[in-house]
Amino acid sequence: MDEQSELNMDEQRKKAFEFAQEVAKQLITLATAVIAITLTYSKDFATHATGNTRHLVTFSWYFLLISVLFGLWTLMALTGNLETAAANNTAPSIRTPNVTIPALIRYRLQTLLIIYLVGQKRLLGR
Repeated sequence: MDEQSELNMDEQRKKAFEFAQEVAKQLITLATAVIAITLTYSKDFATHATGNTRHLVTFSWYFLLISVLFGLWTLMALTGNLETAAANNTAPSIRTPNVTIPALIRYRLQTLLIIYLVGQKRLLGR
């Protein structure tokens, strides 16, 4: 591989880490925003919600918080991969299990919970 190809590969890896980091940050922001908004307006739907619905919403908040923790784990894993690669003089990767496993769990968990919360029309008394 010539020097220009190596430079392009390094730039591509750098961009991959930047994009992975940005996606993780945006999903953390989305989860915390959903929690904040639904907590803020919980008084509006609390009088209309049944006991089971209240419990499901509460569990949803907890699972969104767990999603945030998985997001932080993903960010820490990305950082660890960069550090480990530098220490071992190897190429870093965003596709290692310590990054992909928490990322996939949180993406799926967060997507399902947001779909659930948005679909709860009865919470708003409609």
